[in-house]
Amino acid sequence: MSLFSAPTKSTTPSSILKKTPSLKSTLNRSLKVNTPTKVRFILPHSKKVRHILKDYIKHGNAKDYENLVCLIRDAELFDDDISSLLKEATECISIMKQELRLFVEALLSVDWIERNENVVKEYQSFIANLVAAHNYHADFVINKLVTLFFPPLTDPEWENGTPSKTDILKCQHVHSLLCELLRTVPLCNELLIHALIDHFPYMNKSTHIHEYYIQNLLWVICYQPTLRPNILHLIFSKLIIMDVSAPREEIAKLEEEEIFMMDESKTNTTINLDCVHSMAHTLDVCLDKVFNYIYSECHEPGTNDLNWGKTKSLYQDILTVFDQSILPTYNTHHVQFVMFVLCSFKTTLTEAFFNYLWKKVCNPNVASVIRQAAVNYIVSFIARATFVPLTMLKGTLQQMAEWIHSYIATQDGLECVNSDLRLHSVFYTVCQALFYVISFRHKDLVNTKKNVVFLESLNLAKIVTSRLNPLRVCQPAVVQNFAAITRKYQLAYCYSIIEHNSRNTLPTVYRDEKGFVTVSSNVLEACYPFDPFVLSRSSAKVHPFYRDYKEVSFEVNDSEMREIGDVDDFLENDFNSKTQKFSYGTSPGFKFKG
Repeated sequence: MSLFSAPTKSTTPSSILKKTPSLKSTLNRSLKVNTPTKVRFILPHSKKVRHILKDYIKHGNAKDYENLVCLIRDAELFDDDISSLLKEATECISIMKQELRLFVEALLSVDWIERNENVVKEYQSFIANLVAAHNYHADFVINKLVTLFFPPLTDPEWENGTPSKTDILKCQHVHSLLCELLRTVPLCNELLIHALIDHFPYMNKSTHIHEYYIQNLLWVICYQPTLRPNILHLIFSKLIIMDVSAPREEIAKLEEEEIFMMDESKTNTTINLDCVHSMAHTLDVCLDKVFNYIYSECHEPGTNDLNWGKTKSLYQDILTVFDQSILPTYNTHHVQFVMFVLCSFKTTLTEAFFNYLWKKVCNPNVASVIRQAAVNYIVSFIARATFVPLTMLKGTLQQMAEWIHSYIATQDGLECVNSDLRLHSVFYTVCQALFYVISFRHKDLVNTKKNVVFLESLNLAKIVTSRLNPLRVCQPAVVQNFAAITRKYQLAYCYSIIEHNSRNTLPTVYRDEKGFVTVSSNVLEACYPFDPFVLSRSSAKVHPFYRDYKEVSFEVNDSEMREIGDVDDFLENDFNSKTQKFSYGTSPGFKFKG
């Protein structure tokens, strides 16, 4: 019996002497054909599959073997066909070694996840037995299963990120088989990680492809928690790439101005911004899934009570990802909020996170750029998180002030102090951080006499008048706000120093050992990682615990104006009204207005 059988209208062969049809008639006939003829699967006679495979292995009879492979791969298979084929193939598992790789690959190409329950179970049982018997096929099996983590190209995006019942059922079939393979064949754990990395969709793929794939990665964690550190590292390493490719400023501009309809002269700009917006949407959907996973993992189902054991374990895994991938990456905008969301569950986590960052700041063996980043994470977190208690805020400020005074003491002992920004970058960053937090959270720090006394104990005047002159290199917006607040509460007087610095500001030219020349303005670059979160969907997990900057007004009377004039003549133009306003800017955090 032939391995192929296709339906035909007539079994009479055409004569070779028959007149060749014209091109016109051929075209007309081809237009009437709507669908190609499909090959109908007919299984060889009982035991024939085993015979074909053995004949190929022992005698090299490739014709029947190749026909069988093509039949499985190309024929239209129904549930009964697959069931019969699996029964035949199961009897041949013992001989399915490397020589029968094509036959195994053909079986793995069968569309099985949408079949009836019996076929699905038979297929899962066959694959599990095959891999257990021959580890050689494990790599291809795992890769084939991971390809099922992608949706059909025509599938729409999930509504509110919730998988459909159909997609859940299909994915359950795949994960049930994967779970069995990981349990019985330890080699599959390493193979799965490599497959997940290799198949992760490129960042320009559609949002639905990314949400489908990441959802499956999170499902893998549920039944194989030992892979969680690797999978979380993979997810965040990809999200970081999206994040740095979708700047906060451009996202906000798109959402506020709705500039999708532009005139023809700005066509190129429209395309670029639209790409950024699309990537931001993908990032938003993926981050929302990660945030949902974190919340569900840390809380008991139904009661929403915090499971402290699971929370501590997840914190350690995510902190490792933060240390390896997020902290060293410059100019991320949203991915780092994973620490913000996680720490909002319990104050103990916030304290542990601050301690981790502060140890990096104080460690001279850590690269200065990482130490600076750690400082910025601390101050931005304290400024923005509503769940940070006042005691923790004051304790952190005291730590910073003590470190600054200790650093100043070591420099004051030297005969000559070199106030080069490159040499003292960490010191200046900590100073700016201190000024920033006091300016941002001053309402909480001056509401009682006890808190004002605490600020006085920081000895801010000694910091601003030190020989290293931190006001010279800190961001002007931060300096102006800090100067206004410290003058208001008589903590320090900065305006004479600001005036002196403004009159002695010149760019510095540096030449390295290779002869390259760089020009520096000698002003710190301010980067506050927890500036406003502008993604729409995932922001629901952030905004309940987020503090926006509120404009503050200081009433300035005539006597204070004269006092300021005595100290700083150049500021008279800045105080041309009786109200000094502070408004928020995304970076460096403040924008001074007269």
